[in-house]
Amino acid sequence: MRRALAALALILAPWSAQAQGEQVRLSWEGRASPAAEAVLVIRDVEGAQLLALRSPVPVGAQAMALDMPPLPRAAATMQGGLIEGARVLRQSLIRPVGERGATGTDLNLRASLGLGFHDLWDCAETTPVTITWGPDGGIVEHASGTWPLRPNPDPDAVPTDPDSVQMQTQGNSARIVLPGIAELDCHPALFRPLLPITAQADDSGWRVDITSDQATIDLPGLEAESLATSGLTASAGRNGVVRFAGGGVSLSLTDQRCRRAGVDMPYPITASLAQTGREAVSKGCAGSPLHLIEGASWRVTSVFGVPLASAFTAAKAVEITLQIAKGEISGRTTCNRYVGLARTDAGRLELADLGTTRLACPLQLRNLELRFLDALEVTTGFDLARDGTLILRAGPMPVLMARRP
Repeated sequence: MRRALAALALILAPWSAQAQGEQVRLSWEGRASPAAEAVLVIRDVEGAQLLALRSPVPVGAQAMALDMPPLPRAAATMQGGLIEGARVLRQSLIRPVGERGATGTDLNLRASLGLGFHDLWDCAETTPVTITWGPDGGIVEHASGTWPLRPNPDPDAVPTDPDSVQMQTQGNSARIVLPGIAELDCHPALFRPLLPITAQADDSGWRVDITSDQATIDLPGLEAESLATSGLTASAGRNGVVRFAGGGVSLSLTDQRCRRAGVDMPYPITASLAQTGREAVSKGCAGSPLHLIEGASWRVTSVFGVPLASAFTAAKAVEITLQIAKGEISGRTTCNRYVGLARTDAGRLELADLGTTRLACPLQLRNLELRFLDALEVTTGFDLARDGTLILRAGPMPVLMARRP
């Protein structure tokens, strides 16, 4: 039986692209504290941060405008946020920037979009730092390694152990020293918004759809009922778990990959559903499988089991790529560029409506190009190996393998 729950009272204002200009306006509910800071992040199509604008917020303000500098040519998206005490309180959805600017753009910052599994830190000229907190401290992850972070009982003392992570926060920034790495000046990073999100039981026995203003629960045995806005609460302890609760139902989301029966691809989030007064907890998965492979380009290493290095005898190497973003797949083949749709439907991955440019191509390279396009068209699912390799499958058979540089 379906039940509509009013949730979070955080309705997103529509996006409207306008002419190129110099300002982006951020707005939010409630009044800003003296320690609040606004941030506007510009990213490229792969999600890498190109630019971050930060500005103190006037006390009590509910909106402010940020002046935009000239944008890099690679700029593709923007996202706004409100930070206080080195934590993200509110965020906007990720929006396109348009061709070269964003005049008159309004970004609405919502608490429902400021939910994250971990603390994320943007550090100048290096990859981000992720911290997952637990009862005994935190786990620090960086491209160069993983280390424990112990609470420092004396905030004025600087640890001297060269093998330990050193972290000191001041205002809305932090100094982080990783073993073997120079001191990093870091700022809280904005999260990829969790909402909207769908969670489903492994056996399809229940389903929960949550947007910024409504949650719909399909759960056998529940009577139809509408709850007030306060009927659904959300919390994120930055400990790897996000919880939604209301009306005697609690949904917990964990930042761990998950698989459902009959689905030939993993999900990015593990879900569990519990009801008040019942001991049983039902397991499931949440999020879109595509989120696991979106972003940076993949470099194809083999097609139908044949490594590219041995697939031809041409003197120069061939580089075939694929990239998934915003429901599309694109990249380059041996001679041409291509684009198509990427979607999941009924537990299957579909790479469809593929089209290419029509540049002249030597026969050997053209044959390899056609085999690559055939592999995409027959794909029904994917896996991610422990070493990060992407494996596209047609049923149980691997048809393509790729790695990120």
